[in-house]
Amino acid sequence: MPASQDALDCEAAIIALKTRSIPVEEAVAQSLVALDWLRSQGATQFLFKYCSTFDSTAEGNIGPVAEALMQALGTDRTVFVPTFPGTGRRCSWGIFSSVTCC
Repeated sequence: MPASQDALDCEAAIIALKTRSIPVEEAVAQSLVALDWLRSQGATQFLFKYCSTFDSTAEGNIGPVAEALMQALGTDRTVFVPTFPGTGRRCSWGIFSSVTCC
């Protein structure tokens, strides 16, 4: 996070974290710090971008981070969209596939 709390003059902000391969507790803590910073900047809409093909740890960080963000935002619902047909990632009848086509 930027050290300064000075307000940014922007319509959108992106914070890139490397939380896929670290312990769950660290991933959650870093994500909550990012959320707090975005809120301090006046952000009102949030997108948690995650890897659509896998979690990088055996325990998995996607679920715990998403749940922590949901709790911090005071919501009990979210939408996961793990597919992106342009890259060959699809979901049909609840089955995710990553395919390469000609």
